[in-house]
Amino acid sequence: MCIGYSVAQAPGLWQIYDADGRFAMLEEAPIETPLIDPTDIALFLFGAFRLFRTGVSLFEAATSNRIKAALSGATLNVLRGRLKSGLSAVNLKFTRTTAARMADPGRYIPVHIIEKAIRFGRRRPDPDKVAGQFEYLIGMTRLTKKTVGNAIVYSPNKYTLHVIVRERDWTIMHFHIKAIQ
Repeated sequence: MCIGYSVAQAPGLWQIYDADGRFAMLEEAPIETPLIDPTDIALFLFGAFRLFRTGVSLFEAATSNRIKAALSGATLNVLRGRLKSGLSAVNLKFTRTTAARMADPGRYIPVHIIEKAIRFGRRRPDPDKVAGQFEYLIGMTRLTKKTVGNAIVYSPNKYTLHVIVRERDWTIMHFHIKAIQ
């Protein structure tokens, strides 16, 4: 069964006829894409130039000490918290006084919260100006148990946790919470 046929008119150009011999269309070979397209070369060179200029700009800025980023306090705390080597809830030590206060259920603060206060809290010099000790402040919420009629209701109260720590060996020298008015 014959559907049609083609006749080569020129290199890359054919005349297509149907089965009855009527001319149907003119077909040409598709344009071949070159192995290296000039547009691709231009885009590649433009991208390489941009990368080179960015690198040169960063190098010049670094060598001339022009990079001075103004980071927010929260960002600085996060970055500082990542660099506290040896700090973990397991490595925290307590003095006899702070251990006795941790034993009191009314004053107990979970150790992982104290560790997070040191890692992410606001760092200040020790109020007593002891060398090597720093005070860390962080906001926290504590549930307060109240009895209303026959029901027990827990209401959240906001506090600021103050932790004084000797950073040399991560010993908790003092901690207390202060209610936020």
